[in-house]
Amino acid sequence: MIILHVVESFSTGTLQALRGLCWATEGAVTCHILHGSRNEGACARPEGFPRTVSFLPWPAVREIAPRSDYQAIRVLQETVARLRPDRIHAHSSKAGALVRLAFPKGQVPLLYSPHGYSFLRRDVSSMARFFYWSIERLLGYVPHVTVACGIAEYARACLVSRRAVYIPNMMDLTVLDTALLSSRRSSHRSSGGSGELWVGTAGGIRPQKNFPLFCAVAKAFEGSHVRFVWVGGGEIPTSVSVPNNLEVTGWLDHASTLSRLAACDVYMQTSLWEGLSLAVLEGMALGLPILATPAPGNAELVIDGHNGYLCQSVEDFVARLAAFVETPSLPAQFGAASRRMIEQGFTIQQVAPRWLSLYRDYARYSHHG
Repeated sequence: MIILHVVESFSTGTLQALRGLCWATEGAVTCHILHGSRNEGACARPEGFPRTVSFLPWPAVREIAPRSDYQAIRVLQETVARLRPDRIHAHSSKAGALVRLAFPKGQVPLLYSPHGYSFLRRDVSSMARFFYWSIERLLGYVPHVTVACGIAEYARACLVSRRAVYIPNMMDLTVLDTALLSSRRSSHRSSGGSGELWVGTAGGIRPQKNFPLFCAVAKAFEGSHVRFVWVGGGEIPTSVSVPNNLEVTGWLDHASTLSRLAACDVYMQTSLWEGLSLAVLEGMALGLPILATPAPGNAELVIDGHNGYLCQSVEDFVARLAAFVETPSLPAQFGAASRRMIEQGFTIQQVAPRWLSLYRDYARYSHHG
């Protein structure tokens, strides 16, 4: 079976989810990836995929641009005519729209993974969000199956798509455990002393991830033994002052990202909106407690008082971190609960069979969801 993955936002979380999916289905399907490029640093390069995967450049852009979009649709149609895939799997909103516009009658079986709908964005106006919602609602009539990565995303998919299924993001614990073994005695822990608490996050510095809030929390602990690391890169807003207890690493490869996170004591997610964050899942798999904003995707992964807390404000984050400092056994206790949650429902062994079932039995899913 041949699967053509189509993705414009070939970076960060979408790239990571697609890489995991290719590994999960290796040997059972042949994967080709038609991809755009946002030039978001080292993580935008197609590294770490199975050798059997082929990569094809695609002239798609994030913005709505009629001339570029028309060209992208033509390249997509020509690629499909040449490769003759059994399934087309679109990833993220722009690719999902262009694929459905290219094949409005479902001439080829179509799947669409939003990885966080565009109409959830909080960096655009309410009118823009309504426009994005309207596009999804209209294209929802095109024959296809929407694959939601989280429960909240599935609920929204049911409102804008005729057929939707829920398959959660998955973790390869072998990779995560390798990072744990190599990093638990890293320089952060061995040289910082037992009194330090390291708080980490991973992602690009962009509106979704709310870098200003992360900085505000870090600033509240300047001069203390609480230190922060932002694993990722991007343009720091000119209005934001980065406190001296916060390190911004810049873009790192996936193994290095996991290594830095594994050396932390707490994972802190300040995002404004999410689908189901792979970075949070990785923090949980690394045995870290989670402090996160109550964005729908985050709320699915954090059980207050069990594996972390949902925090509405700077004051909430500061109070929870202060409690971790005062009770040093608490992070490890919550982190163990995080790890158990991953083991109970998000491993590659549990999730991969669901993807293979969807690919093989597409007709059943397209009729019944």
